[in-house]
Amino acid sequence: MSAFNQLLYFNKINKNKRIFINIYRSFSTTVDKTTQPPSSWEQSQQPQQQQPSTQNTINNIYKNDITITKDTNKIHLEKEDEEKKQLNISKFNRDDYIKPELIERAKSLPHTSSPLSDQSKRVQYKMITEPQIYPISGKGKQHLYNFSTESIDPAIFFKQNGISLPLAMKFIHRMGLSNHPKRILETIELLDKNLIILDMKSYGKVLSGLANCKDIDNCLKIFERMLEEGIKPSNHHFNSLIVAHMNAGKIDEAFQILNSMETTYKLLPDHVNFTSMINGLVRNRKTKLAIQLFSEARIKGMQPDSVTLSVMVDACAKEDRVEKAFQYFEEFKYLNLPPTEITFNSLINACAKRSDDYYYLKSFELLQDMAVHNFKPDIITYTSLMNGAAKRGEVQVFEKIYRELLYNRDDFKQQPDSRVFTIALYGYAVNQIAVKRNFTNKSDLSVNIEKAEAVLQEMQSRGISITKYPLDEYLKVLAHSGRFNRTKETFEQLYQKNNIQPDKISYGIMIKMYVDHKRFEKALELLHQMKNNGVEADYYIYLTLLHGSAKVGYAKTCLKIANEMNRLGFPPKIEDMKGILLRFKEYPEIVHGIKRICVFGEDDDYLQNHYVSKD
Repeated sequence: MSAFNQLLYFNKINKNKRIFINIYRSFSTTVDKTTQPPSSWEQSQQPQQQQPSTQNTINNIYKNDITITKDTNKIHLEKEDEEKKQLNISKFNRDDYIKPELIERAKSLPHTSSPLSDQSKRVQYKMITEPQIYPISGKGKQHLYNFSTESIDPAIFFKQNGISLPLAMKFIHRMGLSNHPKRILETIELLDKNLIILDMKSYGKVLSGLANCKDIDNCLKIFERMLEEGIKPSNHHFNSLIVAHMNAGKIDEAFQILNSMETTYKLLPDHVNFTSMINGLVRNRKTKLAIQLFSEARIKGMQPDSVTLSVMVDACAKEDRVEKAFQYFEEFKYLNLPPTEITFNSLINACAKRSDDYYYLKSFELLQDMAVHNFKPDIITYTSLMNGAAKRGEVQVFEKIYRELLYNRDDFKQQPDSRVFTIALYGYAVNQIAVKRNFTNKSDLSVNIEKAEAVLQEMQSRGISITKYPLDEYLKVLAHSGRFNRTKETFEQLYQKNNIQPDKISYGIMIKMYVDHKRFEKALELLHQMKNNGVEADYYIYLTLLHGSAKVGYAKTCLKIANEMNRLGFPPKIEDMKGILLRFKEYPEIVHGIKRICVFGEDDDYLQNHYVSKD
């Protein structure tokens, strides 16, 4: 038997016996929830001991008396003077046996030798051997999926693996998460061609897959087909219709479906239906309506579960309503419900974004609470804490988390991606402002630049493509240091080198740099360059120019910019112009002209998070 086939057998082995855990410790990176891993400090205090290889340990103990039986679920280790002992190794640890280089080698072998060399067989192999866990899925989290999202032709897939209803449902579920509605419809056609009848449960999975793909039209067609076949719809079927409409942003239609459950089909919406509605409202930025719907559902007798309360916590956290989020968190104790991993991640993210010390420190307390509830922090947890520290410019804190993610968290299924490096660059950019504001050692400005360059080099060494977002943060690091020539060179050359077209954010960073250092003419030149390149300036770029004109005392130019803003459809807000009006109080005609244009509006947090200074 080849070494690769032996490793495939190892993949299907389960783990139970504690007496062999020490022998196979290096096989598994899975952490038992009841046992917490040692911290990095504790690891540094422990003496460094060279661990013997697993193969040598087995050979020393068993003298090569190892027999791999034909039973693919187990291996038997035999020793002469002892009775047979059975070792079960979990299939969750497949990745520890089959190394990446071995998988790449397997792909080059003929399809008769490896299930990984053929695309359809690779999907079938993963569907069978993947742990039965729910993947991290959702808007903006495709980079965290722990499975391939490639499109597979169902005709080829079922020709090689045989067609059956259970296998077809697994395939439809995978294509639904991968956003391939066409493959789902092709699978249904194959089932009809092979005279395989869909039952109520199968229709539910088909609707769920199409709902994930935002395919409303085909969802409704499948629902009508189900009614024509005499199958009575359930709450689960209606839930898929609600999800499909919410994913497409059709809120009114989703409410109509919810109401029709009671009026037309005599079905009482359950907590799953209300949870889908609330989650959809949150994703469509209707947080107030989501809170109102939750209150109405409770009045109707809906009993929320952990998922429902987690959605409410997440809704309040995204709207920076941390106090309200903790009120819903307290309901877990009142209803005797266990919080979920999403609950802690949402609270940690909300607390880390707060500028006050209480909630910032609370985020690290919640990290400890996760361990109490037997939850293991993931990459989302660490990036939330890292983002909070970066927002405050606490270099030592976010650097420690950054190094932990890069070098000490091999047990994470999701490896650091572009977002981790972008947050690190963002932290150095924020710290640049703090260094200048506090008149600390100016050499720290150069240190931050060197560290930011090291982050970009680390991205390239890991094969992560440099996108616009990390480049914008790197540009901020240079701009905040006042290095005009180097910042201009990066803006003109590095973006072009990476085939990135600067947008209004990139231009805004450059314009703010010139405005802060009273180089107003340079800022106006960039504004004209933007227009010539087809990039439209927004309210905040013009507001930066208004502050720039006030700094250099160009009253007429200020009025001219305000008139241009009014012509473009976003006149300046009166609360943004208070300092400018005070600056030009000696020119009453200019002040009167600006006041005539200004409108009343709400403050925008964008001012703090981007490039507009309100001096």
